[in-house]
Amino acid sequence: MRSLTWALTLAATMAVSAPAFAADTFPVTIEHALGSTTIETKPERVVTWGWSAQDVVIDLGVAPVGIPFFAYAGGEDGLLPWTEAALAEHGFPTPTILPNVTEPPIEAIAALAPDVIIAPYSGLTPDEYALLSNIAPVVAYPDKPWFAGWQDVVTLTGKALGLSAEADKLVADTQAFLEAEIAKYPDAQGTVFANVVNRNDGQVSVRLEGDPRVQLFVDIGLVSAHEPSEAIPNDTGISYFVSYENFDKIPADMLLSFFNDQKSADEFFGMDLIKLSPLVAKAAYTKLVGDEITMAVSGAVTPVSLRWGFPQVAAEVGRAATAAKSQ
Repeated sequence: MRSLTWALTLAATMAVSAPAFAADTFPVTIEHALGSTTIETKPERVVTWGWSAQDVVIDLGVAPVGIPFFAYAGGEDGLLPWTEAALAEHGFPTPTILPNVTEPPIEAIAALAPDVIIAPYSGLTPDEYALLSNIAPVVAYPDKPWFAGWQDVVTLTGKALGLSAEADKLVADTQAFLEAEIAKYPDAQGTVFANVVNRNDGQVSVRLEGDPRVQLFVDIGLVSAHEPSEAIPNDTGISYFVSYENFDKIPADMLLSFFNDQKSADEFFGMDLIKLSPLVAKAAYTKLVGDEITMAVSGAVTPVSLRWGFPQVAAEVGRAATAAKSQ
């Protein structure tokens, strides 16, 4: 049902007359963490690497010729469900799905003869960037590997494609969509939340504001919880650890968490130490289960994936926020 609702929403959105945008001029130069990339002419053959960029390319009306294989949340063909739906809505053919490998498949990418390689949400190393740059101009991440927010992915992709104005509109429309969805659940506004990930080692990891997956919810009116005195620091600077024994000390009104499957969720919230948390006792935590919803809203986040999955997440956040205010 979620997929059908999303498809109808997307179709209605696409049916609205698109405004005329001033075309970007080329060459264009994009600064990023691994250097400076100049794209001489408007790209026609686009390959994406890492997470997220493939959706943005499609959303901006360009058919990519090659995209990564998604082992997590992808089907047997490595294609994410919302990406597959977006391709169909645009009438685009399925692009070449690159091999299921962790490092860029240089030969497979070169065989596609791309005009540009877009990888703003990826883990490209300097050596990988150099190798790919021998094939085509490469757009890497703006700051750190695997740390670009969805807005950055849209903006950088739009600039690379000569579609900056369209990208700006996509960001604004997506933000408006998120705000409209969460507005259906007024108890969510101002609710202090902790984004918790079970490490299965006697600790949980709690993400802090600044992590793109946390910032998504901060941007629509929730408040990220601060570190408790019981926090165990780690070297990321954007999360901390808390032992199961101190789980009830997390200073939040509600817990935001995703699980790959129901068994993992039940086992975690069924542990005696976890049940000591007053938030767990009154069900002030999200029950979001499945690799697809996890990837869509807490992984490879894009405007496409948010249109597909955020309504479900917003409803569950709203329920948990209401539970948080119960006695």
